[in-house]
Amino acid sequence: MAETVSLSARATAQQLPVHGTRRHNRAVVLQTLLREETASRADLARMTGLARPTITEVIRELLATGIVIETGQSQEVRVGKPSVMLEIDRRAVQSIAIDLTGPDWIVGAVCAPDGSILLRSEVARDPDADVAASVAAIAARLVEQSDAAVLGIGLGIGLDQRHEATACNAALAAQPTTASLTVHTGLEADVVARAEAGHGTDEFLLARLGAVTSTAIITAYTADASTARELAHLDVGGDAGRECVCGSRTCVHVWLAVLAERCENAPDETARDAVRDEAGARLGAPLAAIVSALDLPQVVLSGDTALLGERLCHAAETALMSARLPGAHVEVRGSEVRDAVLHGVAAQVLAYELA
Repeated sequence: MAETVSLSARATAQQLPVHGTRRHNRAVVLQTLLREETASRADLARMTGLARPTITEVIRELLATGIVIETGQSQEVRVGKPSVMLEIDRRAVQSIAIDLTGPDWIVGAVCAPDGSILLRSEVARDPDADVAASVAAIAARLVEQSDAAVLGIGLGIGLDQRHEATACNAALAAQPTTASLTVHTGLEADVVARAEAGHGTDEFLLARLGAVTSTAIITAYTADASTARELAHLDVGGDAGRECVCGSRTCVHVWLAVLAERCENAPDETARDAVRDEAGARLGAPLAAIVSALDLPQVVLSGDTALLGERLCHAAETALMSARLPGAHVEVRGSEVRDAVLHGVAAQVLAYELA
């Protein structure tokens, strides 16, 4: 789970581990219902691997909140009593999601429980403007335009934006329209991984490419934990022609930044593909170190960069496989989730506020 600014909630969860288990179980059930749209209790037990009594308890709580509703008996012909079907009620509650990770825009949205974006608002980033004030204004406007109870506000930030998150939290607390709402802050890679996990991918390494390349890990043991980290500043050879913040000119971070610029400025697609091939070759070895240590079957590449595409995935997969021990194939693919940061922080608000 991505980190939250609610320190007291985190402290309580640490003192009472069962709360973490309940939150995880609830998140698993919600994600499954979001993916399947409708399912019975027996279906949920089979698809999630959770015990029937656990499913019964989770559904009882979700029915009480109104997030999940019973929609009638299954039409499937089977022996015995027909199953009662369940689905998420999109009209029950909403959340406010704000994406601060883009270099040019601050994007906000009102999101339904199933993650769909009901209303969207964008404000251009002004280097001379107060980011926190802009976020507070967007959030207040979206709360006022929401047509259902608002559960909370989610902020998606990059690894280097923690100071902005602190300022935004203070501004939201001072804004009368948003003061009563809990603000949950999620690191970019974590919330994108959460959004990706909600689309049916079970275990994977998420690499979020951008100004800083960060990673998050989704497994059966980390689905409810904050795992976002900056990709290690490994030496991948050559001279990028620029110095990284770590002081190296051969670091994977500076190479990816330089190659992204080259890709954007390349004269044609052939030249861009050549740059993507080099980027994949530089990225493969650092990813292989993580994948091999955790025996992950899949890598998902995400981000707002010209490098992304099938060409980069193929090159990274080739380099990754040559860098790790033979015998196990690892798939590298691009994310297909649009507005992943918004979807991820909306899911985070839902999981925390209903826990």
